[in-house]
Amino acid sequence: MGLDSEGSEPDANGILAGLRPSAVWVEHSTTDFQNTARIRAEIEKRGGKAVAAPLTGGMQILKAGKMVALVGADEDVYEQVKPLIALSAPRIVRCGEFGHETVVKILTNMLCAVQDCAMGEAMMVAKKSGVDMKLLFDAMRISSGNSFCWETEFARVVDGSYFPDFTAEMMAKDIELGQGIAKRLGVPMMMHGQVAQIYEMCMARYGRESGSTIPVKLIEDMCGESLSDDKLREAFKDWTYTTELVDGSYTIVHENYDNPHKPISHKLQK
Repeated sequence: MGLDSEGSEPDANGILAGLRPSAVWVEHSTTDFQNTARIRAEIEKRGGKAVAAPLTGGMQILKAGKMVALVGADEDVYEQVKPLIALSAPRIVRCGEFGHETVVKILTNMLCAVQDCAMGEAMMVAKKSGVDMKLLFDAMRISSGNSFCWETEFARVVDGSYFPDFTAEMMAKDIELGQGIAKRLGVPMMMHGQVAQIYEMCMARYGRESGSTIPVKLIEDMCGESLSDDKLREAFKDWTYTTELVDGSYTIVHENYDNPHKPISHKLQK
């Protein structure tokens, strides 16, 4: 939910008009930090309680019932709504007071944007150096350069969709929201400023609805070389993944994919 403009009053016939005293409002959208605070103020003015709970994990994980909810709320309200939120997002992280969850969610996506931009450059250097691309994927998975985006979006480069259930426009919006927060706090955004420009270039070239992995496609076109081939597509043709939380960390579990690391891997305990 959003409010039309700063200082404006909510629509008299809008959803807030029907809010009962003592009701609890759960906000799942990722929106501007200040707008989120205004929503809370309007709800509390009507005698209600506000909870912000943006979701993270991606559509595939949502369908598997393993979504993560980042929750900001007073302790008593949090305990009240936790069972309800757990129905759709059983992995819940309380991020402290209302508003902090929005900062965490936006920064999560901003880091993903940086990784999406860096992936294409790293992959192209490896390709032009003659490195086998499946070997690169598998080696990176057990190296210090690994990331959620590397493990889950490499396949989106291979199949040519560049679409991890998230659009370039959505990513650009979150970068913009994060830059707004940083500006108010006086934090320079040298890296993310460059990333924002890359996404603008991609949207101008490939469309705003292109996938958020699209910066990789930009590198391919600039170099005149595809990062995928028939051998790689065959290796990933039935690939999918799920996630598990292991010792407090998000772990990607690959399915329908040949794992060369089995001899040095530990099986997850179910």
